[in-house]
Amino acid sequence: MNILTKTTTVMLLLITLASCDGKRKELSENVVKEFFTAIKNGNESKLTELYPDFTEIGTYYKSDEILIKETKAIEDKKVIVTVENSFTNAYGKKFSQTITLYLKPFDEDGKIYKIYDSKGLTGYEEKDEYQFAVKIGCIEKNSELTDQEIAKKLKVASDIMIDLSIDVLRELREQIKVTSWSWKSGYSGSASGQGIVKNNSDFSIPRLKYKVTYYDRNDNQITTDDGYVTYDKLGAGSSKSFTFYTSYVGSAKSATISLDFDTELVMNYVLKDDYKGTECAEYQNKK
Repeated sequence: MNILTKTTTVMLLLITLASCDGKRKELSENVVKEFFTAIKNGNESKLTELYPDFTEIGTYYKSDEILIKETKAIEDKKVIVTVENSFTNAYGKKFSQTITLYLKPFDEDGKIYKIYDSKGLTGYEEKDEYQFAVKIGCIEKNSELTDQEIAKKLKVASDIMIDLSIDVLRELREQIKVTSWSWKSGYSGSASGQGIVKNNSDFSIPRLKYKVTYYDRNDNQITTDDGYVTYDKLGAGSSKSFTFYTSYVGSAKSATISLDFDTELVMNYVLKDDYKGTECAEYQNKK
């Protein structure tokens, strides 16, 4: 093969490769444009069509318009598209941020491109769950993770949060008790009573609620009633007396009382608590 033939072959190969990359670029950019149009129009079905794992990332930034800044072909026919996304919030303030989308062919011919991952599409850093994941060591602070990588780590952190919440709830139920209470029937089928709650836990509980359940002579439930032991915080180690009144209990012959611990409050304790940063690794080692 002479030099001219070799040069021609190399040139044809480069042209072919450039043509392939150009086609991949065009297909990928079209998908990205469709995707942000779907965001703008709130078309959830289109979003999941173009980004099959889109629902895994949860909330996402809105979009008014985008500017494609860079399209780069990488290995295995994959493409990375970086855009500048602009949007206006509910208060009329305009924002912009850089979002990266990762695409690959979803067919054998390489003619159908879809998004398989993203970066910066959702504001994970603003979420309590993300901060919790950082505190327990599931996510390194300022780590350069994609949205799907973060979503997977948040699932692990969520499992840990649930386990810790169950532990806190168990402690609250064991350590905060109605130490004494009584009730009596009143005028026209009403009932009234009083009780004392003792907090032997290390927690200060705001707006602690009680629930009274009334039964007839055959132990069939007639009705329930609830209210607040106190609207203020019940401090660790303190006691609080309270009264209650139920407008109608019929011919109730017995009643039970329990304390109602707000699950949102419990989770908030878990999210805001201090941690060593090794809890995530310890949890995964146990699994």
